[in-house]
Amino acid sequence: MQRSGRNMRHLWFLALMALTPAVWGADWKPLPSTAAYQSQVDLDSVGMYGVFLLNRAYVRPQTLASGKTYSTMCAQYYVLCNEGKVSLETALYFGEGGKLTHIDSRRDWKSKFAEPEKGSDIAAAMTQACDRLAGHTDSGEAAVLKKAVPAKPAVLTVSTGSGIVITPNGLILTNEHVVRQCDSLQVVLGSTRTVRATLRVADAARDLALLALEESFPLAAPVRQDAAPRLGEPVAVIGYPLVNVLSAQPNVSFGHVNSTVGVKGNPAQMQIDVPVQRGNSGGPVFDAAGNLIGIVVSKLDALKLAKSTGDLPQNINFAIRGDIVRSFLEDQHVDFTASSASSKLENTEIANRGTAVTVLVRCIREPAHPAQAPATPASP
Repeated sequence: MQRSGRNMRHLWFLALMALTPAVWGADWKPLPSTAAYQSQVDLDSVGMYGVFLLNRAYVRPQTLASGKTYSTMCAQYYVLCNEGKVSLETALYFGEGGKLTHIDSRRDWKSKFAEPEKGSDIAAAMTQACDRLAGHTDSGEAAVLKKAVPAKPAVLTVSTGSGIVITPNGLILTNEHVVRQCDSLQVVLGSTRTVRATLRVADAARDLALLALEESFPLAAPVRQDAAPRLGEPVAVIGYPLVNVLSAQPNVSFGHVNSTVGVKGNPAQMQIDVPVQRGNSGGPVFDAAGNLIGIVVSKLDALKLAKSTGDLPQNINFAIRGDIVRSFLEDQHVDFTASSASSKLENTEIANRGTAVTVLVRCIREPAHPAQAPATPASP
């Protein structure tokens, strides 16, 4: 009965986690790959119970036994570091446009632990996950997962997000969680030129931040005069998702406002059905006239929700509402452009204007002295 109670509490915990939006800030590391696919492991997914996420992006579409095709596979593995074994629990397959097409959940995973093939991406992911666990696991049930390994030289950790040029004199708007605990910040302009950025303001409550660059821009994103979202209105999202898997070029997607509130009725957010991935955080949400009406912030964790409910969530994504963004900018006395333009633009024109004011943000953490608290903003 005691074990049954613990299992029930664990399932309840997973169900609660499934209803919480996971912020897209991750620590993706490259793995040995083949001519057929590029592979990565998300070290931020490594918890004290020995779980890691492995992602494969295929060069050409692959076909499942059911006949469905997919171009990306995300798998969750459990690892026993002391035995050097892994077991696949769940695999998600994504097709065109990032649409989830199939889920393979293995109920017998606890009896399927085995040594991965030497030199494979899974073996490399296990090694990196165990190295991470060696620093995170201390005692109790998780102690069995520890692996005694020699200390390895520390390396820089780099995570990425997106940002918006909000004034011509070099102010960049992004999410606070994108720039949290960074030793230094960089902004990539035109996908080729990297410049240093300074954190000017960080507002954790609204998850918004301003970066300052010693650069000038010919254009800045206009903020809609009435920036509150309208139910059902068409929107465009621009950002830099999965730059290590896809490319350092901006990605443009289109959709609609599904709800003017977020998870559990959060009035500071809105729900959109536009596909977003890790790295989209901090990127702009534009209306049909090319006005800024939101900032991408998160999405529901499809893997956890599918495991706990048996349902496959499709494009349940969230953005900070434009009226919250506008209030933040006004509080910081930012001289942004307010727009009352309402003429509908072609999607290609929205993409052209949007990509011109959307940048890639890089957060760099030094190994010698990892940050323990958010970086202190510079004085305005």
